[in-house]
Amino acid sequence: MTNYDLEESKLIITQIILSLILLFTTIISISLSYNFLMTLEKKEPIYSASKSYDILIFNRFLMFMISLIFVYINVRDKNVKKKYDLEDEFADLQILASALTLMASLIVLYIGFKSGVNVTSEENPTI
Repeated sequence: MTNYDLEESKLIITQIILSLILLFTTIISISLSYNFLMTLEKKEPIYSASKSYDILIFNRFLMFMISLIFVYINVRDKNVKKKYDLEDEFADLQILASALTLMASLIVLYIGFKSGVNVTSEENPTI
């Protein structure tokens, strides 16, 4: 393996781990959505309102952190390719896309904090 391969493989391993964590946040999101559905149907919810809110904030914060790390990975990937004189015509677009995702996750996290326990919808956007 070359040094480039080693550096790229570390980034890919990090992406795999983040994708697994993202899958976990999606499962949490589904359980929160189902909990909200149970509340709307006047059935016994899985979580109390305050517990649901805590889980929601945790999940949105986790998604924000994942977004932040993806920005770092995309910038790092561009720098690694530049270091080894490899061209990636879409590197800047990937960085922009991950930065926009970071902004979206920050907005969703802000909404979660501002809405308090009286969240009208407990959906979590996926990255």
